[in-house]
Amino acid sequence: KVEAHLTQKLQQVKWAEFLIADLFEIESTLSFNKDVLVEGVEYDYVTRTSQNQGILQTTGFVNKENINPAGTWSLGLLQMDFFYREKPWYAGQFVRKITPKIKINKKSVVFFSTLLNKQKERLLSILVRNVDNVFRNTKISLPVKKDREIDFAFMEGFISQLEACRLSQLEAYLL
Repeated sequence: KVEAHLTQKLQQVKWAEFLIADLFEIESTLSFNKDVLVEGVEYDYVTRTSQNQGILQTTGFVNKENINPAGTWSLGLLQMDFFYREKPWYAGQFVRKITPKIKINKKSVVFFSTLLNKQKERLLSILVRNVDNVFRNTKISLPVKKDREIDFAFMEGFISQLEACRLSQLEAYLL
């Protein structure tokens, strides 16, 4: 019943296409091998793997030049998985940094992570050297208000309802 309601909400909201390049920047990361990592947990060391959200291990401070900021996504070029980074991170080889050009709050991060990961199939079908260009020229659909402004309130509400639905299903299962 709740899932039908959520599906109906998705169908009722107005959608518009946006060019990813207008919303996100894609950049190569400065990388290094794991042998230079030090003891610590302040930073994630992110590689191109899909396991553990792309995190190979944590590390302490290595150097200032290679730090990627929190609030970005990593894109591992082996599996083309996008992972949101809640803390500063270092990168191994073949990792891109995806930086939002718009302000995205915590609930909307889940929505955008899903949209970004829907690009996986397209990105896996091209050569790695073309990833940046294809990413920038991809269009995605987002919920919008009447003035074609992105409807972040809808995203937040939808994700909150979806989380509540899944949590109640889990609680029912555990009982």
